[in-house]
Amino acid sequence: MNNSIRKLAVLVSITAVITLTQGGFIMAHEDEGQYLSDKETVDNIYGFIQQGRLDSATAFLKGLGEDKVVITTWINVQCDINNVMKDPMASARIGQAGVDYSLEKGHKLPAAMMLHNISSFFMPNWDVGVDPLALPVILDAAKHQVQLRKEIPQPGPLMWAYWDLGMAELVNGNCEIAIERFNEGIKVAQEQGDKDGEAWCKIFVGKAKIICTPELIDEGQDEMREAATMINEVGQDWEKEEIVKILGSVGLK
Repeated sequence: MNNSIRKLAVLVSITAVITLTQGGFIMAHEDEGQYLSDKETVDNIYGFIQQGRLDSATAFLKGLGEDKVVITTWINVQCDINNVMKDPMASARIGQAGVDYSLEKGHKLPAAMMLHNISSFFMPNWDVGVDPLALPVILDAAKHQVQLRKEIPQPGPLMWAYWDLGMAELVNGNCEIAIERFNEGIKVAQEQGDKDGEAWCKIFVGKAKIICTPELIDEGQDEMREAATMINEVGQDWEKEEIVKILGSVGLK
């Protein structure tokens, strides 16, 4: 995913160990162009996937030892295949296998993290230019992530899971549903006093109205401008730069 949306969604980097059972306020680490795992491991797993040998790739990872090592490496390799190999579909394949493995072992947090990666890696430019072949994969992953996040008592990541699902519905052309999911994210953000998160949901509520409902264009433009103002007040510099692009995507300044 692009550098900006990574900064938005990644709350704490994973380096060596994942909190597997209770977890902290964390999501996956995604640094574009930098290996999180070692190159040999990534090359081996990516080679298996390219050969259609997903079972061999998963067996390689499962053979690494304890769950904390296996799952940490699994997430890192998922990121590496996207960020270094530039292959989000292969990343999604190994990521979904990692989700399945994590849930088999009872580890919901890393499963949710990998589901976030699956959906987000296909949207490097927000909702613009998404590969049509990826649309059902994005939606399935985002829906599953919300389901898991509801079971994990972390309101911040739950809010962003709703945001992910709103984006997934938006790129699939389901604007009314997208607005509902963004509004659920807004509710969680408001309960937590998270003005920035609330604004990131609101800016795409506005965009959904603009691109899908002609009679709500003016309302959507107002909502996008209001959200942009809030991000300019509370957001970081990179956020301020990104909202210029998001506003520009619908002809706003």
